[in-house]
Amino acid sequence: MDVEAVRPGTADVGVIIREARPADYDEIRETLISCGAFTEEEVRVALEILDIGVLGGLGGDYPVFAAELQGAVRGYVCVGSTPLTTTTWHLFWICVHPAAQRRGVGRALQEYAEVFVRSRGGERLVLETSGKASYDRARKFYQAAGYSEVGRIRDFYRHGDDCVMYCKTFPGVPA
Repeated sequence: MDVEAVRPGTADVGVIIREARPADYDEIRETLISCGAFTEEEVRVALEILDIGVLGGLGGDYPVFAAELQGAVRGYVCVGSTPLTTTTWHLFWICVHPAAQRRGVGRALQEYAEVFVRSRGGERLVLETSGKASYDRARKFYQAAGYSEVGRIRDFYRHGDDCVMYCKTFPGVPA
């Protein structure tokens, strides 16, 4: 089901969040590359997971949602139930095209993912991101959305690049 989410500051432009489709691949690929946050290998892995997610649909391992803004896919989010847990989910990827950043697309995707996870019995959403300075904006984005830093593994991705883990437990769920 498509959902229109009009974000603050974009009252004239609606962000439409919907299940990702195979036809979205090129626009999502371009978004991953142009945002400048990911290495070539990270883009390759993101696209592999995108393929699995789109083929598996909403009941698969990696549900994927696309954000349309003015008729173009300008972002996406990928989540999945965490293996060996009953109510924990992971946010694997969220990315917004530079042309759509600071227009509410990322927040609309994040909020939509949370609603989806809760609709599937999820009680918390966990994510991992880089500790590099170039990811400061991403970490602030998650903190502003109510995610708390719950761990850090030094030099996880490579020397000087920590893995920073965040978690959000949904209201009404014991922390």
